[in-house]
Amino acid sequence: MDKNRLDAPIQLLYGPFPVIKEFSCLMTDCFVRRPAFLHEANYYQNKETFQPWNKENFQECVKKVIEEWKQLKVELQQFAAKRDTTNLQYGLTLAMEYFLECLYWINEKPVTLIDGLVDKSLEIKPFNLEDRLEFILKRLNGYHSYKQLDELFKELEKQFAIKLVKLNRDV
Repeated sequence: MDKNRLDAPIQLLYGPFPVIKEFSCLMTDCFVRRPAFLHEANYYQNKETFQPWNKENFQECVKKVIEEWKQLKVELQQFAAKRDTTNLQYGLTLAMEYFLECLYWINEKPVTLIDGLVDKSLEIKPFNLEDRLEFILKRLNGYHSYKQLDELFKELEKQFAIKLVKLNRDV
């Protein structure tokens, strides 16, 4: 294997995740948006890398991922309208990665899928999250999965906003 490439670590392997199975070896002090789980892959391979889940970083990084979701959402709506299940499935898989990044980073943790999609230690998460994510995973090419993921993002954004208000109050 190329010394500048990393295989996906076991902590990131679950179902269709990660979409990218090999990552760049990334020693940087700034956030790199794509591919999803890039910083975690380097972190779990004991490489020094930027940590978007750290308290001083997560706010800006989560906002960037949410912006990425909003751009992808427009494409997913078009795929759903055209009944383009192949592109919808690929897009929903990417969107799920974005969601998982936001979910874990808001909780100030790196994404880890070793015990399933949702680590039991996460305090901030949408209601009934595990069941909803499993529903989406079973139907990654369906309109209802897209709608469910959109609702999860909306709920997580609200919880993110509440966390930011509390953090600003504590300053």
